[in-house]
Amino acid sequence: MAFHPCLRIVVLLLLTVCIEQPGFSQEASPPGTQSDSTATLPVVQEDAPVLNPYQKVDAVFKEAVSLMEMVLFYRVGRSEREYIVFERNSVYQRERGSDANFVNIVSDDPGQPAVLTDEQVQVLAAQGKLVDGQVKPYQLGTINGKPVEYVTVKLDSPDGTVKYGDKFAWKSSIGEYRILQKKRNLPGELTVSQSTVDDWDRQGFLKTTSKPKEGQPAYLLSEPVGGIPIVVGWLALGGLFFTLFMRGFNFWGFRHALNIVRGKYDNPKETGEVTHFQALASALSATIGLGNIAGVTIAMTLGGPGAFFWMLLSGFLGMCSKFTECTLGQKYRYVKPDGTVLGGPMRYLKVGLAEMKLGLLGGVLSIVFAVMCVLASFGGGNMLQANQSGSAMLQMFQQGRLQQVSDLNDEIKDAAKVENIDEMLTLQKKKETLVTDISAFEKRFKIIYGIILAALVGAVIIGGIKRIGAAASKIVPSMCIMYSLACLYIILTHISQVPSLVAQIFTEAFTGSAMGGGIVGVLVVGVQRAAFSNEAGAGSAAIAHSAARTEEPIREGCVALLGPFIDTIVVCSMTALVILITGAWDNNEWIVEQGLEGAALTSRAFQEEISWFPILLSIAVTLFAYSTIISWSYYGEKAWETLFGARSTFLYKILAVIAVFIGTIVNLGSVLDFSDMMILGMAFPNILGVVLLSPKVRKDLMEYWARYKAGEFKTYK
Repeated sequence: MAFHPCLRIVVLLLLTVCIEQPGFSQEASPPGTQSDSTATLPVVQEDAPVLNPYQKVDAVFKEAVSLMEMVLFYRVGRSEREYIVFERNSVYQRERGSDANFVNIVSDDPGQPAVLTDEQVQVLAAQGKLVDGQVKPYQLGTINGKPVEYVTVKLDSPDGTVKYGDKFAWKSSIGEYRILQKKRNLPGELTVSQSTVDDWDRQGFLKTTSKPKEGQPAYLLSEPVGGIPIVVGWLALGGLFFTLFMRGFNFWGFRHALNIVRGKYDNPKETGEVTHFQALASALSATIGLGNIAGVTIAMTLGGPGAFFWMLLSGFLGMCSKFTECTLGQKYRYVKPDGTVLGGPMRYLKVGLAEMKLGLLGGVLSIVFAVMCVLASFGGGNMLQANQSGSAMLQMFQQGRLQQVSDLNDEIKDAAKVENIDEMLTLQKKKETLVTDISAFEKRFKIIYGIILAALVGAVIIGGIKRIGAAASKIVPSMCIMYSLACLYIILTHISQVPSLVAQIFTEAFTGSAMGGGIVGVLVVGVQRAAFSNEAGAGSAAIAHSAARTEEPIREGCVALLGPFIDTIVVCSMTALVILITGAWDNNEWIVEQGLEGAALTSRAFQEEISWFPILLSIAVTLFAYSTIISWSYYGEKAWETLFGARSTFLYKILAVIAVFIGTIVNLGSVLDFSDMMILGMAFPNILGVVLLSPKVRKDLMEYWARYKAGEFKTYK
């Protein structure tokens, strides 16, 4: 079979990024460059890492991700915040490969020891007082051209109040620098004066930049704050526009949508491949998942309870975005002679805009959307889901041994505090043996799990949307019920707290105190997480809904508007209440000391109330991931067909199955970050085209509603 040149490029790209890489650690910045006081001392430069083929490819994608972030997440109305970072340290080195003691070469404190033994270095590493490098706890570098091993010891301020890495920003209202991050429990707000900062600078206690702004000290760093990312504003404005333009149809059309999805108007003789309910289940299976489990928690830890209010509002506005795009998906779908359907933004952007004499624009938007959709389907819709579900199942099977590692870490820290070196080394050897066993099991498990998951995915997607819809219509309700019951149990056992917690969500939505970014900051966090959760405006759901059996495009649009309601307003609300009840969003021990975030923090919150919940969560994540993979594979297949023709779709399905296996066993780094960007990027061509086509949808809606009120529609249930 002769394939399109673009098809060969895509295949080669997929094969290239699938090369497995060995373990690799991120390097720390070279020490010894803090200030004039250390400029005359020897400067250690860390070795540049040697990249294998995968890492070189990953580096290219990392650059692409950075460029896309500059565009998608460019913040309109942002400002610059100047800050300082406390980085007092002491550096010790020895000849590479030697077993001699480490000798102090850069010290900001004459009270530091002149040498460190290997045992002392192990103690410092266990206490978390070393800057990690390529070779833990050692870093590899050169000094005066001589290869060395070195360690960088983190030091607090002489009085112990300021920790290594603390960030401070200037607060004009108090005339001092105020600590930015919540690193630990403090008796009050930690501030430092300008004179103290000057002293730190003279002593070399501050991080510096090699390219300071003209007229400013090298220790004064800057970062953008505030503003609204372009993609977030684009999605939010799109949802607001469609809600207003469709005259609030998400209000007055809601009851009719429920009647449609329960099959009241299902005519089996109408054209299409799946029922209204199966189409909704297929679309929901691509959105209900980690966004509901992790997204809510991320939003609230960043923006406080008030951020969830903006998630709710975005979900509500997203209902009309979904209604409009999915109506267009039905209106402009192409039913092939064999009864299969090709629909979605790839069709309505091209055909719909051509009707408006905007054929060139429509063709470009259609191709851009299709390319982004294919890339997103392989990465965020496939490999990422396989990877995360595999990790969740692995954690369930390894839970006992992982707890043993956690307990050993605590014991090692306790031994390090009292400098019981013999006990610490014994515990470390025990931990290393256990970690080796866990790693060996992980490799075997992921290969077996990857094969099984790939087979299950292949069995469904090769059968097309009918089989996908049938599977999704069973999986989605099951996993929603399973997760919802756990949420409801916790909510009902704390029902007396619910009214005050709901009030807290609404009152804090307009304060912004939780993240220090004001109302706009909290709003941005909420809208962004909602966009990741329900994908309203991205256009992906229109591909699934275009396959529904109906001759009434507006009817399927009505079904689609239920998606954001179920996904964001119902499921996410239950998660939010659990997070508030358990206090997980503001639990300093879990977030700071244990480093929990996202799904892990959600799991920890549920575990407080239901001890066995991590097992349930692992099963739920696996079901969520599986349903997402099969739905996104369908989206990618239809986008692929638009680009390369129907004859090549079987190749896409094979590649999708292979991608499931690869995603399970390989950490793909920036490749998946790039793919996630594609999902958000799909909103730009889609919303632009849908806005241009929205007058057609409103006209059809008014005509449909007039016939509905006149009782012209035949019912079947």
